[in-house]
Amino acid sequence: MKFKTEQELLDFTKNIEGKKFKEIDKKNLLKEIPNDKGLLGKIVEYGFYGYEPNNNPKSDFEELGIELKVSGYRKNKKGDFSAKERLVLSMIDYNQIIYEDFLQSQFWSKNKKLLIIWYEFEEKFKKDKGEFRIDYYQLYDMKKDVNVIKNDFDTIRDKVIKEKADELGGRTPTTYLGACKKGKKGTDIKKYSNKNLEAAPRAFELKNSFMTAILRNFLESHKSNKLTTDKVSPYEYVYSKIEPYFGENQLEIAKKLEIPIEAIPKNINKQISNKIIGTDKFLNERYDIFEKTYYAIKNVPVDNNMELLERLSFRNLKLEEFESDWEDSIWKSYFEDVIIILILYQGSKGSKNGERILKDVKEITFTEDDLKSFENAYEMIQKTIETQNIENLPVPEKSYPLVIAPRGKKGDNAYGTFLDKNETKTCFMLSKDFVNDKLKYS
Repeated sequence: MKFKTEQELLDFTKNIEGKKFKEIDKKNLLKEIPNDKGLLGKIVEYGFYGYEPNNNPKSDFEELGIELKVSGYRKNKKGDFSAKERLVLSMIDYNQIIYEDFLQSQFWSKNKKLLIIWYEFEEKFKKDKGEFRIDYYQLYDMKKDVNVIKNDFDTIRDKVIKEKADELGGRTPTTYLGACKKGKKGTDIKKYSNKNLEAAPRAFELKNSFMTAILRNFLESHKSNKLTTDKVSPYEYVYSKIEPYFGENQLEIAKKLEIPIEAIPKNINKQISNKIIGTDKFLNERYDIFEKTYYAIKNVPVDNNMELLERLSFRNLKLEEFESDWEDSIWKSYFEDVIIILILYQGSKGSKNGERILKDVKEITFTEDDLKSFENAYEMIQKTIETQNIENLPVPEKSYPLVIAPRGKKGDNAYGTFLDKNETKTCFMLSKDFVNDKLKYS
């Protein structure tokens, strides 16, 4: 089906709202290819728009320069919306990208405008996908975020130019645009460069956190009042704010910032970072690069060898978060995309709070191998819930990279009461050794 104008396409697309996939499955694909990963997209392409899916490097609606995508969203018990997963775009051609400028690239030509068909992903229909209902359609113009996406594209391209395509993924921190593995469980191999180097095939992706943000912005239908910044990542922004204070101790910085201190508080580092860069709420409300990413800013003490003195902790766990398989879980999506920014305060183990020196800012992200190890901890918690046996919990004594540990008051009996309420008194924590190894590559 051809459309002469963008508005004509949108007017036609309006008719898809409220439809279940089984209602538009004109070629009976739900029965013919029930396990095809691209099943829902093919149903929309064949059944609603009436064209054959293809691997054309040009956009689906070529005459309008618009690419069609189908994506799921979740709605939690509080009514909050989040994208189900990242949005996979075109394949990365390792042999071609090294010659491409972003604005003339195949990626930009194909994906600069996306028509996203949103359906609600409900766990109860996971095995009966025809029951998923299409609720919204959204035309997203990538020009709104072109500076950040261009920087991400260049970061990916530069990795290939340096003949390190095998390191794409967790070792290539990007903000909105990522590079995910494609092929049979990511085990296929592609050769590139005149040296016949090998790397797993990958595709460009818009990260889950970014998809969640553009969905929420669309649903809220508000005009953005975000402040602009020339920084293209949360890390770059935080580093630029913190760097002027390198080499000073906590009390010196607090004095400069006019933070009133009578007795040195345990959270002096947090008070300092909030004053310099702003609270999480402030950053999310004022800057797109924070609203559209999963990030965690953590103030951490390190010893004289720049190694962590404590584990990294996250928010309290909820039992309902473990109802899905790992592949469909919110925690997998989080760890795939999250950028952890560490503000490092150096001192010996015996250093007093207030005397530690602000030394550096680092960022870490996670590789596919990291995610596989995290899956183990996730499944141990699922087993705990299933068997009602807390001995299955991945506690720190078991020496995994990702464990759970108490987060609350001493004496709370966090493990003993783990199964009592939806929100537990435990949280995920990353081991010191695991994070120290990550820092060596940051």
